[in-house]
Amino acid sequence: MTNDITPDAPTTTSTTTSSTTATSTSSTVAPTARPRHCTPLLVALDREWARLRRRPQTLRRVRSWSNDPALAPIVSDIRDLDELVRATSRAAGRNGSGDEILRSLITLAIDDELAGRIVLQRILPGLISRSRRWDGHAHGGDACDVSIGAAWLAIRTFDVHTRSRHVAPSLISDSLWIGFRRSARRKVEQEVPVPANVLTAYAAPAREAAPLEALAGTLRAARLAGVPAADLELMRSIVVAGSPSQAARQCEVTVRTIRNRRDAASSRIRRALGPDWADWTDPVVAA
Repeated sequence: MTNDITPDAPTTTSTTTSSTTATSTSSTVAPTARPRHCTPLLVALDREWARLRRRPQTLRRVRSWSNDPALAPIVSDIRDLDELVRATSRAAGRNGSGDEILRSLITLAIDDELAGRIVLQRILPGLISRSRRWDGHAHGGDACDVSIGAAWLAIRTFDVHTRSRHVAPSLISDSLWIGFRRSARRKVEQEVPVPANVLTAYAAPAREAAPLEALAGTLRAARLAGVPAADLELMRSIVVAGSPSQAARQCEVTVRTIRNRRDAASSRIRRALGPDWADWTDPVVAA
């Protein structure tokens, strides 16, 4: 009896082909994206936005803003709040339309918290990204959480009449300023305390902090904080010489070398004293 069944192909061929296919597939797998920074507050905001974005009651409220010419084309038939967020991006439409929509939302945010929440959602990615550089300087909380709290103040105080362009980047910068830099700005004494019974007799004279006094106090505080003596001596020598170029001439090095050393010393002093150092009347200054 004749056997008409065709013999099976060698197994080695299929094994080789499968191995090659697997290798080719694995080589084309895209790298895993870096996960977004996450805190309990950010998780709560994500959940809140997921509830808000398609809620009928919220959408009806947003549609009521259609009397604003800048918002009307988007909100009149809106079905998802993300549509409004996307409309504020620079790539969404004609030049300046995103800024115009943001200005309208900021104006509404004075009386309507939902408008402010939409603005916050728009700037949230940039806020998270740029606030990371302040990690370690946010006393009592995560830098992202601090910047989000400051963002509400930035939105409520933003002047749409004098700052009509680049609204989203400006809001992010304002938030970081309020959250991290405003309190670290050098404070100048403007008043001298006087007894309560003479407050109506005459005004307290203004007295500004002397720059050299402030510098000397900072260097004293830095010494007590453990900054190397060489760094402090370098800062003094630049002040005494009058400029980095003069100091470089006296030290027989290049101006670039002096500036690099100055920047490194300044960075170490800032790290030792912290980002909030600004109180020239602190007892450590007079020590």
